[in-house]
Amino acid sequence: MSAGIDEIAASIRAARKAKAMTQKELGQRVGLPQSHISKIEKGAVDLQLSSLVEIARALGLEVKLIPRKALPAVEGAVRVHGTPVETSRALNLLNEQAQLAERIKGSFPELSQVEGYQNEIRNIPRLQFDAAQLKALDEAFQPSRRLKSLIDAPGSAAQLAKQLEEATSSLRHFRQIQVRTPFIETQRQLPAYRLEEDDE
Repeated sequence: MSAGIDEIAASIRAARKAKAMTQKELGQRVGLPQSHISKIEKGAVDLQLSSLVEIARALGLEVKLIPRKALPAVEGAVRVHGTPVETSRALNLLNEQAQLAERIKGSFPELSQVEGYQNEIRNIPRLQFDAAQLKALDEAFQPSRRLKSLIDAPGSAAQLAKQLEEATSSLRHFRQIQVRTPFIETQRQLPAYRLEEDDE
């Protein structure tokens, strides 16, 4: 599998998961069997342009032919605005921690700190994540990673309470930074043809 096909396959798979769509549902929308969608996502088949366009539209994406001169600027815009792959990874992180919080709540119903932690997870916007935001989210979850090891430890309720407070504070800090950071209108907002003209 070439790097290009691999990247397209990963983008399709991530975009489908971000929309909570099964391979069968995607196949029904574009007129392809589930088995073919599976092969496409694995990069195991040569994807026809017509099929790629239909799949992209079903996932809320668009296929664009970009002049090679403009490609670096367009790739920079993609990195800035986020990609389905990074968004999918961010959603997976959030879902994993939400499930962990439910597990803690079931095992330690007396811990009031669990609810605050769950609220912070819910309050993080489910928007497009770029590489920098994904990295920041991953770092914000660092205090949360100790929670899993504390669940089964004997007499860990007090430690869990303290760790939950730290994890909640870390997520709150991440959310506040994201809310305060505006999108900067720069050259990345220009269409590809304009970017190409500026290179001349």
